[in-house]
Amino acid sequence: MNTSGTILWQGEGDAQTGVWECTAGPSRWLLDTNEFVHIVAGSMTITPDDGSPALVGPGDTFFVPKGWSGTWDIHETVRKLYVIF
Repeated sequence: MNTSGTILWQGEGDAQTGVWECTAGPSRWLLDTNEFVHIVAGSMTITPDDGSPALVGPGDTFFVPKGWSGTWDIHETVRKLYVIF
């Protein structure tokens, strides 16, 4: 998996917003911040450790709370807009 991105705004602490892109493949996450996400392109299945999988794609928006853990299985290159706080 290859990632790239552009930070559009950097606030105090971990606060930031930007554009992020990642090629296909699985990844494991344990978030230490809150993240608001809007998918611009691509698709992936998000599976929390304690829940059911959800397929997300272009136009989908979701929130991932601090402390969330699980996997993101990216099916095709994903581009997202994000806000971390």
